[in-house]
Amino acid sequence: MFKASADGPVSDTKLILRPLIGLMSDQSPEEIERHVVREIEKHRRLRDDAVMLEVRVDAATDLETAREASQAYIAAMIAVHAQQTVVSTLLDILGYIPDMPKSKGH
Repeated sequence: MFKASADGPVSDTKLILRPLIGLMSDQSPEEIERHVVREIEKHRRLRDDAVMLEVRVDAATDLETAREASQAYIAAMIAVHAQQTVVSTLLDILGYIPDMPKSKGH
């Protein structure tokens, strides 16, 4: 159920991906942790891509370029938020935040 707030629609309940619960039900905690780490890394890549697209939106000098950059940024942010739901659900299943491998940098 959504309700209006000063910040826009807000959900009364946390969004979870129930199919992931079923997929992980027979997995060991170590295997679930591997999935969590992989999906967090994917989320970070998607976030980084979205940040670069946001820079392109800000740097656009004409309306057509700005429109195209904005569309790409919105699509990237949809992917970021969808992936965040995957990560959140998997973290709930795992029950803790795993140690992450050291970042390789850019």
